[in-house]
Amino acid sequence: MDIPKPKGCMTVQDLRVGMSAEKQYSIDYEDAIQFSEISGDWNPAHHDEAYAAASIFRERVAHGMFSVSQFSGLLGMDMPGQGALWLKQSVEFLRPAFFGRDYRAVVTVKAIDNDTNTVTLSTECFDEQGEKIITGEGVVKPIPQKVKAMMD
Repeated sequence: MDIPKPKGCMTVQDLRVGMSAEKQYSIDYEDAIQFSEISGDWNPAHHDEAYAAASIFRERVAHGMFSVSQFSGLLGMDMPGQGALWLKQSVEFLRPAFFGRDYRAVVTVKAIDNDTNTVTLSTECFDEQGEKIITGEGVVKPIPQKVKAMMD
């Protein structure tokens, strides 16, 4: 298996407030099965059509953490990218995600602390209609400048 290489490798000096990165994703039912195998969460809201039909959403919903996990790819591969450590994450689930639909995850730099080498980002997911389904805030520690310099 070829492991993808990060597209980004940014230090706090490379980042600016307002910079953002995003990715499109979709969630298929097969993803829910894999997520349940990894997490142990077999809630019938994700797997049982009859149960879900009687719920407030009227259909099966995807695990919310599947959408949150999209931030990991953005932070580790795009911005800041290689060498970044994800230190903290808050999350609020505003709307459910459903199977077979398209979504967009976005991270945007809100604050940069050069002294602690940390960056605070807004973390949001949107559905096909542009409605926000997840909002939160993450803190990452980008690759230190001296480490990046050794790689060049």
